[in-house]
Amino acid sequence: MAQAPPTQISRPDVSAPNPPVFDDIAQKSKEAFDYVDLTILQWIDERHALKRIYSTAPENYPVGGEKIMTKGAPWPETVVKRHEPYASYDTEELQATYVDTPYLTAMGVHQCICVPIFDKSGNTVAALNFLGAKDQWDQSIIPGMQELAKAQGTDAFNRFIASR
Repeated sequence: MAQAPPTQISRPDVSAPNPPVFDDIAQKSKEAFDYVDLTILQWIDERHALKRIYSTAPENYPVGGEKIMTKGAPWPETVVKRHEPYASYDTEELQATYVDTPYLTAMGVHQCICVPIFDKSGNTVAALNFLGAKDQWDQSIIPGMQELAKAQGTDAFNRFIASR
């Protein structure tokens, strides 16, 4: 079984508040995809880091937490460089990508689909990170997730940045 690349994780003791600008995305995502948890992750290129800026389960994955990814790791190569969704459809695939898989599976998460959010220039600036239960989704769900990211993700992210 493949092991996840080294990843540095920081988790605040107390979650920052969820920015309301993403509430509509969370609601529409719940209705359309029925996730276990949805996080929205900001990509910070100069640090090769993901910063959690929204979480529907902040007691497990608090807003303000970060993952510093190894350069060349599958997630940033796929989502940031190739601008494609990154999907793990079972626990083995989760373990090959995420060092916190035991924590995820304890929450009932066995799948993860990350869909990029782009800026006006087409660069990945964030991602919708859908966490699902065992055998909840297959590849057919991805186009709907991409459409939501395109239709609302970029605008919400821009409003989030402008509010800072």
